[in-house]
Amino acid sequence: MSIPIELIDVLSTDPNVMSGVLCFTGTRIPVQVFLDNCRAGIPVGEFLDAYPDLTRDQVQAVINWEDGQARKILGLELAR
Repeated sequence: MSIPIELIDVLSTDPNVMSGVLCFTGTRIPVQVFLDNCRAGIPVGEFLDAYPDLTRDQVQAVINWEDGQARKILGLELAR
């Protein structure tokens, strides 16, 4: 698995942390937990309250990256 360059400071994998599952850097919180909560409609603020080791910046970086990926695929890239 390769971590996108935009998320290299936000996400990490370590075979000694959660068996190498992709986690938010400095935590044992898998990014998949965040994505599953988003899909379930859990507000970001509520998610952050449940995981105080995460910062809003970490979560926002994942949201921004995913938004950018969706826009590229759909041909909706933002003008710069």
